Amino acid sequence: MPKSLWINALLLTMTLIITGCNTVNTPSTSSKSASTKTTLAEISRSFADIPIASSDTIDIDKSLLLNSGEQWIGRAVLRSSQNIKDAFTYYQVNMAGYGWVTVTSVQSKVSVLTFEKASRVATVQIEGGGRRGSYISVTVSPREAYE
Repeated sequence: MPKSLWINALLLTMTLIITGCNTVNTPSTSSKSASTKTTLAEISRSFADIPIASSDTIDIDKSLLLNSGEQWIGRAVLRSSQNIKDAFTYYQVNMAGYGWVTVTSVQSKVSVLTFEKASRVATVQIEGGGRRGSYISVTVSPREAYE
């Protein structure tokens, strides 16, 4: 398949997925607590191949999900009760259990871990979240093919 045709097909697919995913971000107003729990559970399953600590919450407004399950791409933005050091260790240890292989990692004020799995790359960025906790952004994208 020519490269330009593949790119056009990918863009069309992403556009269709984005339009189809709009309903996930809007919980229904009736039975809000049950609906919100269902929606959050569904969203967590959408990011199926990355670890998300049980105490972490997904910031739906800042996250972007294209596709779902084991082949999703996009960004999951999390608010974590873990400090930067503990969150770094959590992802360093637990990503392997989801099939991700560590490429590189840097632990600092803003820590970054990079992983790869099949044809995708995941970058985990961890920043301080005030006195307690941290903000975690997990970005997953297709890996560029080397020719």
